[in-house]
Amino acid sequence: MNDKNTTLLMVEHLRKIYSCRFGGSQVEALKDVSLGVERGEFIAVMGESGSGKTTLLNLLAVLDRPTEGKILLDGKDITQIRDSNISRFRRENLGFVFQDFNLLDNFSLRDNIYLPLVLSNTPKEQMESRIEPLAAQLKISDILEKYPYEVSGGQKQRVAIARALITAPKIVLADEPTGALDSHSSAQVMKLFTDIHRTGQTILVVTHSVKTAGYAGRVLFIRDGRLFNQLYRGDMDNEAFQEKISDNLKILLQKEGLDAYLLYPACII
Repeated sequence: MNDKNTTLLMVEHLRKIYSCRFGGSQVEALKDVSLGVERGEFIAVMGESGSGKTTLLNLLAVLDRPTEGKILLDGKDITQIRDSNISRFRRENLGFVFQDFNLLDNFSLRDNIYLPLVLSNTPKEQMESRIEPLAAQLKISDILEKYPYEVSGGQKQRVAIARALITAPKIVLADEPTGALDSHSSAQVMKLFTDIHRTGQTILVVTHSVKTAGYAGRVLFIRDGRLFNQLYRGDMDNEAFQEKISDNLKILLQKEGLDAYLLYPACII
């Protein structure tokens, strides 16, 4: 049994059912998923399109609500948060990193990073004191006055990571954080995630990329809405861990995983 003092996130018997747009049929996107995330863990979630991994991320981010089950963050069931309190809860507890960066082009990079603090009415002095060490760590101090359209994709993602971290979240949720980057920028971004993790930050990444998942300490595999398998890094280096992940993906993609999804092309999963 997990120690309550070290367990940050508990998912208990999570189930999510979506109705198709056409025909009135239903698809069970998640089926009795249970898992735990320890404080300071770096976890990757993998699975084919339609496997349920994005549904899981949306539920953890309180962007959707489960049909059944609980999601406990520090012992609090976040599925029961009132709609009027969700935005505040996200700002105070969660950090988000997206594939397409989600930066506002008419805001400077500095102001993009400040945005969650502005929404929380944080005093300017506190915002400035928080951004300086963060910008130095992420090597973006010299571009803070630029705008998103003036910098590279890799730099945009560094800014997005800074925005996710500036509120000191309990957990960072990243959705395909290297999906829009070239291989060089992807490696740089994932090395940053590794450095951030070493400071004690809890991170959960959803990805299709074996290389990206290879930076995590544990990888969860989802198939047909169920937790299919998990791998722990142990003392493996990135290359050895990536090979293990690749072997598991081959098993994951054999036969059963895709059939149900292909039957329901009009459904959102």
